[in-house]
Order: sequence, then C-alpha cells, then structure tokens
Amino acid sequence: MRDDHDADHLTDLTFAERMRRDLRDVRWLEPAEIRARARRRSRRTAVAAATAVLAVVSAFAVAAGGRAGHLAAPADRGLSPTGAEPAGRAEIPQEALLDPAEVGVPSNVRLGDSGLGEPVRIDPLLQSCAGERGLVAEPPVSRYSRSQTLLQRPAPGEGQPAGRRVLTQEVYRLPPGAATRLFVDLDATMAACGTWHEVRPMQSVGGPVTASVTHTWRAVTGNFAGDQAVVLERTSATPVDVATSKPLDVKPSRETLLLVRVGDLVTVIVPESGLGFDRPAADRRTSDAELLELGRAAARRMCLAANPAC
Repeated sequence: MRDDHDADHLTDLTFAERMRRDLRDVRWLEPAEIRARARRRSRRTAVAAATAVLAVVSAFAVAAGGRAGHLAAPADRGLSPTGAEPAGRAEIPQEALLDPAEVGVPSNVRLGDSGLGEPVRIDPLLQSCAGERGLVAEPPVSRYSRSQTLLQRPAPGEGQPAGRRVLTQEVYRLPPGAATRLFVDLDATMAACGTWHEVRPMQSVGGPVTASVTHTWRAVTGNFAGDQAVVLERTSATPVDVATSKPLDVKPSRETLLLVRVGDLVTVIVPESGLGFDRPAADRRTSDAELLELGRAAARRMCLAANPAC
C-alpha cells in the first residue's frame, strides 16, 4: 500500500514533468525583437534624453573609415531575380552608419538606437501636406532600422546643457520594391507640395495665436550616390498671424536632408546648423560638394550591409 509520502513524491514528479514540457513549448523572442519592443524612440526623443546623460558621457576618439570607390547606379538592386525577399542580411550593423570622422564637423557624443517595424521618417511637414492633398500619407514600414545622433558637447560655461546637434541619421531595411517606390512616391509628393500653406496654433509674445506658415520644398540635386539619391531643401517662411496679417517674431528656417538608397537600404540624413546647410548659399561654411560627399560616404557604408551587397 502506497503511503502519503509516496503519493506526495509522485505528485511532485508529475508537476515537474508537466512544467518541463510546458517550458519546452515556450517561444522565446529574438534579441532584436526584445530590443525593438523595449526601445521605440524617435531620433528626436533620443536627443532630448541626451540632456540627462551628457554630463557623464565621455568624449570618444573618431577614426577615419575606409573609403571604397564610387558606386555604380544600376536599376533595382534590392530585388532578387524571383522577386522574393532578399536572403542573408537582416539586422543593420553599426558599421552601416556614417563614421563621425566622415561628417566633416567635430562631434564628441554619439547616441544610437535600433528597431523593428519603424516607419520611414523623411519630413513630417511634407507628409502632412501629402495627406491633405490626397497622396500617400502613410510612409512605408521598415523591416529593421538603425539610427544615430551626433552631438557637440558644450565647453564649460557655454550655457547649452544638451549640446549642439551635428547630424542625425536613420538607416532602414525595406521589403522588396518598397525602397524604390519610396522615391517614386517622393517625386509625386514634391510635385504636389512644392508650396504648402500650413495653419496651426502658435505661442506668440502676446499669447497663443493662429498662424499661417508657408513651406516650400525643392530637390537640389539627385543621383549622386548609391542606386538612388536626392538632396531635399525645405524653407519655412516667417509665420503670419491670421487675425491681424502681421508677421510674428519668429525667424524663417531652412532644413536640408539627404536620401540615399543602396539595394534594400535607405538612409535619411539631416545635417544640423553646425554644418551650415540651413543658411543661404552665400553664407554657407560648408560647400554643396561636401554635402554630396557625405551622401557618397553613406552609400559606401551601406554597401556591404545591403541586399544584395555591392
């Protein structure tokens, strides 16, 4: 006859065996998916977070990266012969991003992030105009992405606790065909949104007002790097108070960004005011030739990580 001790022991074994079988069937998340769920941040959020950590971030030494020859410009290198999803490379390595030494402006803080299923961010204002005018307003969603923000940590006493942003860069790996369609959709959006009048609330010296802002976009140049490339420039005029038709005390702004595609990889690069690209041409400290070389360096960086590789 089995005593109570034997029954309890048998129960323990049964429970342990059932737990072992259940754990065997558990699907553990891939590391990239864990990181993506834990870190859904935009590049702007990453810069804001830098304020709290700049005091403890040590300066890093920058080294010049290797430079390969200029890339040819074939048709769509992102598709396999069968049209299936490219095999092999998935996550985007750090080496696919620009090296700080290639930027041309010193930086001593480098922030980065990676993710899954991120929408391609080009210009939110341009996206808003596209939606208002009935064009494709939802950007394509990437399979993988990696980003970086380069900052100049301020010298003691400069009064810039967050430092000055030098450049932001996003690299996206897109599904087959989506990378080339991105440029087709961008051409259509630029044609429809050469000039856009935005009306939105703003905070003025005398209090909140409704302001009208005129934005203009133009393609400065294209096809200078990788498989496809374009330099976009957005100019935002001085806002005007809708009620009084008087200009507000806000300076006009200018932003330049680069888009470069290599295979299934697309990068969006936004150099900030430290590079001088937001200034009128006569006042720029950095030439347009250096801006194009920045795009070519980005293409070379993405070359080995693209599907297919260069």
